[in-house]
Amino acid sequence: MRALIDLSEPYHEFAARFFKYAAEPSSPLSPFSKESGEARDAAVAMYGELIDGSSLKIDRELRAQLPELLWLYSLGVILYWVHDRSPGCAKTYHLIDRTVPLVARLVALCRIRLLRSTVRELMSVIEDIRS
Repeated sequence: MRALIDLSEPYHEFAARFFKYAAEPSSPLSPFSKESGEARDAAVAMYGELIDGSSLKIDRELRAQLPELLWLYSLGVILYWVHDRSPGCAKTYHLIDRTVPLVARLVALCRIRLLRSTVRELMSVIEDIRS
């Protein structure tokens, strides 16, 4: 996540102007639009490669959904970054430093049988809103 922000930093000012078009649901620039499908699929695939290359031991169903969940998480971080006016985007980096370990712990907790049904419910909600 830090690398994503590092690479995006030169475009920070442009990103704020771009975001107003990308936030419009009917815009082809929306990350959820049909026109953005190729870029979205590439980003989700990158998270899939990250997971496949890890030693992560998780439920097969969650493993299949995790790349898209991580992509959605990254969109949230990017949205925060677009609005971050702190020096050097320090608040965004702080958000990343606080939430990445939390996301990792949540994924690890999914191995606990008791929490698996909650995770499946969350994935079902995401699937419903995606349709």
